[in-house]
Amino acid sequence: MESRSFNYTPLLLAFGLVAFGLAGLSIADMFVPRPYDGVVPADVVGRLVVREVIPDSGADRAGIQPGDEIKGIAREAVSSAGRAARVLNRYRSGDEVVYLVKRPSGEIVVPEVRLGVRRIGDGAYLYSSTLGFAFFLVGLFVLVRQPTLQVSQIFFLLCGLFLLLLVCRMRPAAYSSIDSLVLGIGTIAFLLLPAALLHFYLLFPRPAWLNAAAESTLWRPVARLWRRGWPLIYVLPPFVFWVSRQVGESLGVRQQLTHGAPAANWWLLALFMLLGLAALLANSRRLKSSRERRGMALVMIGSFFGLAPFVIASLLFTSGQHSDRFFFLGVMPLVLVPVTFAYAIVRFQLLDIRVILRRSLLYTVTTALVTGLYAGGIATFNALFRNSTLVKSGYFPIFLALAIVLLFDPLRRRVQEVIDRYFFAGRSRLERAMVDLGEAMNAQMDLQTVVEELVEKLPQLMDLRFAALYLLRGYRLERVAGPEQLPETLPVLPELERHLQRRGKLTRLDQLGALPLRSREVATLVEQLAAERVEFFGNLASRRRHIGMVVLAGKKGQIAFEREELELLERLLHQAALALETSMLLDERTQKAELEREMEIAATIQSQLLPAELKFAEGWEVAAECRPARIVGGDFFAQLPTGDDHQSAVIFGDVSGKSVAGALMMMAAHEALYALAMTRPQPSELFRLTNRRLYELGKRSFVALGYFAASADGCNLRYLVAGQPPPLLRRRDGEVSELPLPDHRIPIGAMPVGNYSELEQPIEPGDLVLGYSDGVIDSRSPDGEFFGYDRLREVMIASPAEAHAVVRNVLEAVGEFTSGGLQYDDVTLVAVGRRDVAV
Repeated sequence: MESRSFNYTPLLLAFGLVAFGLAGLSIADMFVPRPYDGVVPADVVGRLVVREVIPDSGADRAGIQPGDEIKGIAREAVSSAGRAARVLNRYRSGDEVVYLVKRPSGEIVVPEVRLGVRRIGDGAYLYSSTLGFAFFLVGLFVLVRQPTLQVSQIFFLLCGLFLLLLVCRMRPAAYSSIDSLVLGIGTIAFLLLPAALLHFYLLFPRPAWLNAAAESTLWRPVARLWRRGWPLIYVLPPFVFWVSRQVGESLGVRQQLTHGAPAANWWLLALFMLLGLAALLANSRRLKSSRERRGMALVMIGSFFGLAPFVIASLLFTSGQHSDRFFFLGVMPLVLVPVTFAYAIVRFQLLDIRVILRRSLLYTVTTALVTGLYAGGIATFNALFRNSTLVKSGYFPIFLALAIVLLFDPLRRRVQEVIDRYFFAGRSRLERAMVDLGEAMNAQMDLQTVVEELVEKLPQLMDLRFAALYLLRGYRLERVAGPEQLPETLPVLPELERHLQRRGKLTRLDQLGALPLRSREVATLVEQLAAERVEFFGNLASRRRHIGMVVLAGKKGQIAFEREELELLERLLHQAALALETSMLLDERTQKAELEREMEIAATIQSQLLPAELKFAEGWEVAAECRPARIVGGDFFAQLPTGDDHQSAVIFGDVSGKSVAGALMMMAAHEALYALAMTRPQPSELFRLTNRRLYELGKRSFVALGYFAASADGCNLRYLVAGQPPPLLRRRDGEVSELPLPDHRIPIGAMPVGNYSELEQPIEPGDLVLGYSDGVIDSRSPDGEFFGYDRLREVMIASPAEAHAVVRNVLEAVGEFTSGGLQYDDVTLVAVGRRDVAV
């Protein structure tokens, strides 16, 4: 039912053009001066009965009264207004014409009537005409916006019939050549009006009841009958009209007509109206959108309170259809119908019609209405007091001008305030949201949650369809607020980010220029967002970092984004970006503080793993020091059993990596070495087993190890090096040399199999061996120069032949060389030596 193969729109537009022309002709005829006797004929078939006599007219001065029946004019029999018009048009204004008049009592009088100038149009008819054109314009607007929908076509037909009824049929009957034509057209329009009204209500905004009936076995015949027999409803009102006329003529009864139609047709209109309202109610219950249901409720209210008074008044005032009571009770409420229809269709987008309203347009209309109101008030005041002494006073124009100046602007501003509150309330809500966000920042609340809630509330604040917030997580944008139909993640596109940052404000999808053409990734993203009806996106960034992105859909209603609203929204988003950055900085500071506390604890634990005092062998001295580059490090030294209760081994290691990762690997290596040394104290076997265990961890980290132990007789140094720099031997006389290195010295854990061999070096009393990590020789000066082997040898040569003195002097030399700068690597020193016998 929503579309048909044949397009009726051209025919309907032709009908509208004809209806518009007839309405214009009717109005012109009512106000064109013609010879006129002052009689307003009643709507009675076959007789010319006086309904009303214009005061101070020729008929009034001749004594013709309402209820009289005019039998003849100028010695010619007349029985209709058209016949009387043809007779009077032979004369001119000022001529006297003989009338034959029959009183209600049966008395026959023959008065002479002086013809005047006919201007029968009045304020009530102007109102009816304006109302008719309002119907027509609303219907034309709907048809132009949705020309292919059947319901739009029926609505235009309905509005055209209202135009003909209100302009052509509601006019007072008069003596004119076109009076019978336009009255007849108006009667035809009324006969078709009930069917068009019911037809429209059955289909508006969608024939939900018809679709439901088609799916029901019980009501399926009704739906099939409607689809095939809906034209019959247009035949029924003319048929009722014809039957009423035939019954009246057969019974010899002259029926009282209301606007050219018998009471039966008005009762039929009432029935069709009630059926239509019931159909509207049934359709609204099946609408899924609350917005459309609110629009339907408004249409039903306007239809009932606009049409019901008109129908009831027409049935009650059959003899006073042009009276003031009928006008105020029946015709004036009709304005509710076009007003509510237009507002519901535009405001709630019924029939999928969307209109963009701008504040400047509404302000212009408001100013025009207020100006018209004042002009009407001034005209009314002048008409009422034009003969008074107040108006004739020379001060009156001055006081009137001052009154206009003092009252016009306040009234205009008050009306515009109402418009702002109703149509543009988003601005005040945005301002309040900015205040709330500022208070949240001052209160140091969870700002990310505040911003997320703000974005969730943006649709209510701005009457948007939706809004979404994407925050930067690594190398992508993750949705943290917004509808689920939007993508969960968006790619980070540097070219789009630079474009948005240069604009520094909200950007419409269609304002990207040639950017989608230059970047396929941007074009894909724009297509993806456009498919979800996204209209704006804005970059959330500060001068220091990119934070995220906000995407916005358009407004639900017909109110366009005003420039002030966009600027206010951009300020709000900028404030949100600052709040998010503040939240991130607070989180980062909190995490840093927590990490520092954890690192301090780890450093304490790690330092506790290092032995406070080392034992080596009888006649030997040992000293060790470990200084991590960070709070925790990967270097360590430890004391291991050798299988001899009187001797211990010293091991020192350098784990690949620094900080937490290095510390964890250091602990794993430390525990593995200590556990294996309890049962496998031989260094070559210990290294082999430790290598396999660390390699099986799968961390792909390795440990450079050095092993020192005294021989059984205490005269030699047993040592094993795996990845560590060659130990330095300082003789008693100050000579420094490198100890020989084994053939296989790959770090522990680097390869699945390691062939590690132990070496021995004779050590004389007074000799000293220094083991060290590469952090010593790799230390850098502020100029980038390495400490190196040569400086290490020089320090050893200059140091006393004591283990503690050598360790202390090396550390001091490294500190002076680096000038207290940043330490790039962990530093570990282990010195062992035989005590000098002379000492």
